[in-house]
Amino acid sequence: MFARTRLNTPLRKTAAFLPLLLLDACGNSDPAKDASPPPFQALGAPDQVCTAANTATGTASPPQAVYGAAAMIRVTDAAAAQARLGNDVTATDPMGEPIRLADTATPLVQGTLYNTAAWPVWWGGYGKPIGNVNCLLNGNWHKHMLISIYNNGQRLGFPDGIGRVHAGCYHAYEMHVHDVTGIIHMESDSPKNFTLGDWFLEWNQPLGRNGTAGLAGPVRFYVIDNGQITRYDGDPAAIAMLAHREILIVAGTPLSVVPRYQWPLGI
Repeated sequence: MFARTRLNTPLRKTAAFLPLLLLDACGNSDPAKDASPPPFQALGAPDQVCTAANTATGTASPPQAVYGAAAMIRVTDAAAAQARLGNDVTATDPMGEPIRLADTATPLVQGTLYNTAAWPVWWGGYGKPIGNVNCLLNGNWHKHMLISIYNNGQRLGFPDGIGRVHAGCYHAYEMHVHDVTGIIHMESDSPKNFTLGDWFLEWNQPLGRNGTAGLAGPVRFYVIDNGQITRYDGDPAAIAMLAHREILIVAGTPLSVVPRYQWPLGI
């Protein structure tokens, strides 16, 4: 069994642990410490923001794969855009939000592990079911997907151990993270369908177009599958969390280009 570590330590102390973080299926949980969680603090509270960074040394990066021509989404008619997107169309961006994937690939872990955690460390669950999400019994079924949250052009890191740290479960919840990257581990004893709404319920954060996880609206949602980006205009809680799918959540300044992430081999 691989060693486990939490990523709220400085870069110089964590450089050796990248392979372990990628492959370890479940994290630390100490129910004895779960009784008195700290009070929730607002997004960006200085004493709750930590930087989790890591780097692989002595190993080659995964091959970079370049998919076909970058997908471009652009609304060209302002009236139609207003009717279709409602509050998502702003005075500063009346034609909608043009957004595309970068032409070349970026290794996923190296490209996200230097993001700064923008929310407090997660405390919750305490071993009880959270909607559709239960304590993890075993990892017979184990998939990964990615959530990328942007505010004013900056990609935000996840807080430490959602679904894992102080969870109250023996190992973790069926959905959890190990670091700031946004890689979501989905594990169960048998295949299971999860949605973005399940994740935000577990995280205990609001999810909606008027505001998400403390970020002010309008909030826009995109789905990236197999090198293609598609704007999602339905209920964001219904977005399916599929293997190697990236769900893009955007608040504030419109984006024009986002990374085309290359998943590591073996996950």
